Amino acid sequence: MKSLEKIKLIATDLDGTLLNSESEISDYNKKVFQYLMNNGIEIILSTGRPFNGMQRYKDMINNDNYSIVFNGAIIADTNGKFIYNKVIDEASSRKIADLIDKYKVYLHVYSGNKYIVSEPDFYYERYIEKENITDTIIGLENVDNFEFSKMVFIGEREELLRLQSYIMANFNVHTSFSHTNFLEVLAKGINKGSALKWLCDNKGIKREEIAAFGDNYNDIEMIEYAGVGVAMSNAEEDVKKKADYVCLSNDENGVGDFLNKFLNLNIII
Repeated sequence: MKSLEKIKLIATDLDGTLLNSESEISDYNKKVFQYLMNNGIEIILSTGRPFNGMQRYKDMINNDNYSIVFNGAIIADTNGKFIYNKVIDEASSRKIADLIDKYKVYLHVYSGNKYIVSEPDFYYERYIEKENITDTIIGLENVDNFEFSKMVFIGEREELLRLQSYIMANFNVHTSFSHTNFLEVLAKGINKGSALKWLCDNKGIKREEIAAFGDNYNDIEMIEYAGVGVAMSNAEEDVKKKADYVCLSNDENGVGDFLNKFLNLNIII
């Protein structure tokens, strides 16, 4: 068993991990995180979302630290300024975007803070309503700069698996699933783990001083990099296999419960 006594930094995914099924941070998790931050432990929110799609969660726990967004393509400071931004090269982005004509999928892309969709779809409509997003572009023909931070293909799992195989065979990029129906494409070698390493190297924090929590395939590299990698009980089986521990589910305050017990915080909730 690995020790949690020397943890200096905790990185956690949001959806399916820190957030419950209502997309909220429970009072339990808030209380644990507040206690940790008050005692000098750093909290890094690490998500596939853009900065403006995760900022309210940052505010909920009064976290003024850096955030890993777009699954590791960007690291933003507390005001949303990018301190690290790894984009897919323009030639690859253009060719990959053209694949929507060959597969039954929708495409959402992000260029910095710009959110672009090939055409409106169910996930787009739900997302902009839920997160109150207003700055969007519809139609790839309206895009000038094809250096994307992240590309997301949305469709049926089998179709996305076929598409993933084609992309992996023909392009030098990183792919992973963040949801059954979401196939994400990033620049080669870029993921939550690579961003966490860059950030902690700059902070002078060692791997064994990091704990990381996640539930899906896009969390695997982060869980593997951290000295203490934790998968939620609701995580994909492949994620659990890579983790050092499996905690309670996201609807059972899994992150807070694990930290409370294993760090011997003795927080009474």
